[in-house]
Amino acid sequence: MKAVARLVWSYFTGTPVLRAFTIGGSILLAVDFYILTTQRQSGEKSWLAVLGIVLFFMGSSLMPVMFGRLARSHTMRILPAGRLKLLLSAFITVLLVALPTGVLSPATFITGNSSVPEIMQDPRARAYVLQLAAISFTSAVLFASWIYLAMWFVTSQRDVVGLFKGLLVIALVIFAPAQDLRDLTMSLAWNLLQIAGLWTVFGAGFLLWPRFKAARPGRNRGRSGAVLQALSRGITGREFDVMMGTSNPWQLVAALILPLVLATRFVREVPEVWLFFLTILSVVAGAYSGQAAARSRSLWLRGQWSRTLLFTAVERSVWRHNGIVLGMLVLFAAGIGAYARFSPALMMAGVPLLVLGTTLSTYLGLMVTRGLRWPEIVSGIAVMSLLMFLAVFIAREDVQLVTVFLLEIGLAGIAIALRSIARGRWTRIDWMMCRSDRALAARGA
Repeated sequence: MKAVARLVWSYFTGTPVLRAFTIGGSILLAVDFYILTTQRQSGEKSWLAVLGIVLFFMGSSLMPVMFGRLARSHTMRILPAGRLKLLLSAFITVLLVALPTGVLSPATFITGNSSVPEIMQDPRARAYVLQLAAISFTSAVLFASWIYLAMWFVTSQRDVVGLFKGLLVIALVIFAPAQDLRDLTMSLAWNLLQIAGLWTVFGAGFLLWPRFKAARPGRNRGRSGAVLQALSRGITGREFDVMMGTSNPWQLVAALILPLVLATRFVREVPEVWLFFLTILSVVAGAYSGQAAARSRSLWLRGQWSRTLLFTAVERSVWRHNGIVLGMLVLFAAGIGAYARFSPALMMAGVPLLVLGTTLSTYLGLMVTRGLRWPEIVSGIAVMSLLMFLAVFIAREDVQLVTVFLLEIGLAGIAIALRSIARGRWTRIDWMMCRSDRALAARGA
């Protein structure tokens, strides 16, 4: 168990950034628990709990990266029950991340300072509150499990296939709970059954994967090579895009189709959820630029470029890729709007939001020329928060288009500022600071 404990500790404190997130989230959760248990009608303080949970979860974001690396390492082959210990450490991390939700949800009801003390005198009311707490905890376990799985797919494979798997999982996370809430099928027994099924299937696959892989050596290599060759046709004359990894945007477009089709099964006429999900996809469409600096190492000194000209060429290559993906995403959004019968005002405000999501994420990625540090992390969190807030704000029935357009103009100004920062960093770029292995370590941080 010492090895499991050390792994869990490393997940939350592996880097100074993650350590700060973990400590900050723990402090906010402790403060919110104190407020809930000592003050009446403290529901307005719930933002502390939300922020604390988010920070605490971000503090454990190293887990999928470490999990994937250790699973492929030689250590897991020689360590007794190594893969089992690694799997157990992941499950304990999920429980720890979900624990604050289960503790804070009943705190305001079952304490002596509850705002509804008369109701809480009834044992049946207390039992009902505890049951709601158990449902909240198990729901948080499910949510964290799926999110970690999506992060593991993306960070372990780091290609379109991994991105496709991650998007598919995110679609399930967003839309399946909405279906349960709409049909009133959420229950403690159902949550426990889902947790048992998810972790049994994943655990069995993870533990048996080495045997399965050893039993099929070299199979399907020729077939996969033919598929890759077919997908890479038509790149003559676009060698720059090939080296930048932006030659075939249709792979990413294909990766977006199935999550969108799956979404139509769960949510039909809920504009908040649709716009939220489409905004996430627009950010994903621009995230390819995050590898631009590392990939440009192979281009430096191979052409007549200064650093400024190289940034211009990279920017054009990225936008040739991201622009096609964004265009297809806008077409998807128009089709979804017609299918769900969204109002013209919602479409007029939603489409520019998708464009801004891709633009902001593109220039945030181009800013990453020296790994992920505090400025990049803070900027990314702030931009994502603004986009998510605006997605929910636009979907309100009484929203004012003038206010929305002013907010979107503000985001456009932020995009211009991010481009200026990215351009300035590329004029001073040091390719020793943006190597592929360094970028991988930064993503793990």
